[in-house]
Amino acid sequence: TGTASKLRPQTVELIKPVGTQELLELVPGINGYADDGFGNSRLSIGIRGLNPRRSSRVLIMEDGVPIQPAVYIYPNAYYNPPSERIDAMEVIKGSSAIRFGPQTMGGVINYATRRPDGTKGMVNQLTVGSNGYYSAFAELRGLGSRQITSDMQVLYKHGNGFRDNNAFDQINGTAKTQFRLSNKKVLYLKANANFENSNATYTGLTEYSFYANPKFNPKEDDNFKVLRASLDLMYTSKITANLVGNTTAYLNVFDRRWWREDDVFVRASALETGDFTPVPYFQSGDLVRVGGDASNFGILRTFYVGGIAQDYSLKHSLGGHSAKAEIGVRAHWERFIDDKKIGDAPDARDGVYYTGTPDDPDDPVKIVGQSHHYETAALALYAKEQIEWGRLTLDPGLRFEVFKQDRVDRLRGSILADKVSAVLLPGLGVNYQFGRFNAFAGVHRGYTPPSSGTLKITSFGQDVGAGGLDLKAEKSWNMEAGVRSWGPKLSLEASAFLLKIEDLVAAGRGTAFKNLGKVDTYGLELALGLATSRLAWILPDVNLAYTYLQTEIKSGIVTSATMAGNVAVDLTGNQLPYAPPHTLTVSLVKQTKQGLRLRADVRFVDEVFTDFENIERTFNRGDTGPIPSYSIVNASADYKLSARWSAFVAAKNIIDEIYIRSRLHSNAGQPEAHLSSGILVGPRRQINVGVKRGL
Repeated sequence: TGTASKLRPQTVELIKPVGTQELLELVPGINGYADDGFGNSRLSIGIRGLNPRRSSRVLIMEDGVPIQPAVYIYPNAYYNPPSERIDAMEVIKGSSAIRFGPQTMGGVINYATRRPDGTKGMVNQLTVGSNGYYSAFAELRGLGSRQITSDMQVLYKHGNGFRDNNAFDQINGTAKTQFRLSNKKVLYLKANANFENSNATYTGLTEYSFYANPKFNPKEDDNFKVLRASLDLMYTSKITANLVGNTTAYLNVFDRRWWREDDVFVRASALETGDFTPVPYFQSGDLVRVGGDASNFGILRTFYVGGIAQDYSLKHSLGGHSAKAEIGVRAHWERFIDDKKIGDAPDARDGVYYTGTPDDPDDPVKIVGQSHHYETAALALYAKEQIEWGRLTLDPGLRFEVFKQDRVDRLRGSILADKVSAVLLPGLGVNYQFGRFNAFAGVHRGYTPPSSGTLKITSFGQDVGAGGLDLKAEKSWNMEAGVRSWGPKLSLEASAFLLKIEDLVAAGRGTAFKNLGKVDTYGLELALGLATSRLAWILPDVNLAYTYLQTEIKSGIVTSATMAGNVAVDLTGNQLPYAPPHTLTVSLVKQTKQGLRLRADVRFVDEVFTDFENIERTFNRGDTGPIPSYSIVNASADYKLSARWSAFVAAKNIIDEIYIRSRLHSNAGQPEAHLSSGILVGPRRQINVGVKRGL
């Protein structure tokens, strides 16, 4: 029940996305702000006005399994499956999200991949494009017998990015096996490994750099390296004609090494004179953000995750009416090693936690790094009942989560801090069918567990007596009402929504509320599909996705980023950052009998603030001020050459619009060059061509 959007295989196939963020932005209510240009690996998605940075308030799953590094303690999406592996995707924003957790304040994204079905053969796809982009994908299907069937996939992709020193390489491999144990029992295993090596950097542009050379990036030595391995097990048993059980077990390990040179500001004239003497951040005139050529630091993080879930679905009768009950339980464990080391050169790949010599009073020890070990153990239970009374369907549900979070600070006496939290999350959905239309309404409780950043800010809630913040899960009441319809000529989903968020702590990168904040977001969403080709063969089909969004801080106090003296600022009435009032995507799709398919998309994103204080002024550093509205045009086409072979072309940002995509890694209260990244430029024109051999 409630709003849910699906992108089907035909849509994914025609768009030929470089990354999944391109697909997600077709869904009403979603805005993306990737910092890797392509939106390939590090997803930053916001739903219904929530902070998009690293998708930390969205639950992201693949085939129903959470894939964020540590979904309770560190949900930031530093891993995202490559789009070549994705068959379809679903976005759930309504009360149906009660089945999932945590991170249900904004919504749930589920990537669907294809299971082995016994089809035999080889699938190959080769793509080359501008900006040094190329990818090769191969899939071998139908290995084994009818009872035991396996598929294998391998992908390699490379790109130079849209800026200097911005290249990446990615290797991804998947092995999938399905065991048909009987007509009523199926076991499915999926193993995946992903490796990425890229010149990723936090160094953005100053105002001068953006207008003079938006491709500028002087950071040759910054490096982001990722290795992830996962194993998922899914067992389905049809116990009776009406009772089905599902068991899901998962394990994954994720390791990321990110080394970044410390930045400084220099005068713009340094690019010509070679005088790279650092200047202070408050220097007037044209500035450029460059590496300091002296030191770097490594953010070194490793995650271990495991879990097992069991759920049952029972079709039954209740008071003479059809009903369906669902219950489930999940045990989840995660460990997060959060280290920071300081290097003594721009290209150092090893560093130190501290300087000085122990037991030497002339050379005292100074901690310069960090070594925090986090652990979470969580138990979740849910139950929901779907009851049908003729055209009316009621869908009440309840979810309960209890989790224990620990942290050991290894550099400060291995001090242990811990906290047990519990939340009760009710939900109710209502549907009424009339003709081809379906009216729906729903309300549910969403929540975000305290992240590692929140735990630092609140000191695990241990300082409440001294005036510190209590440690609570951020919670929301999510309400919506709407109507949908499916037909051969018209598909429609229109909804109004209201989110009332409370106990908000994090107020953007490096910023925290001094109180437990309250925020409202509300608006309208529209997804419309018109099969106008049925009226005349020459006409294309039309798809439209529109979002009207308003956000308001009801209660929130922060330390001002622009006034000296640790001044507290009341944010009441301000808007949330990265929450565009209007977002519109219009798509035209045409398919001919001769095997040609065409698609064109125009996307408009309105102006947004980039901080909670709603600072209007833009400084020369590039780290403050609103982001102007922008429009992007994409197009794609494919043509079936034969029964198995097809050719395609996909053009992103055809007009090569140069625009500011975000200041996601900036904080107006931290203006130093090494603390705020400045302007992150949107993806430039990318044209890819390729061929595919199907079955």
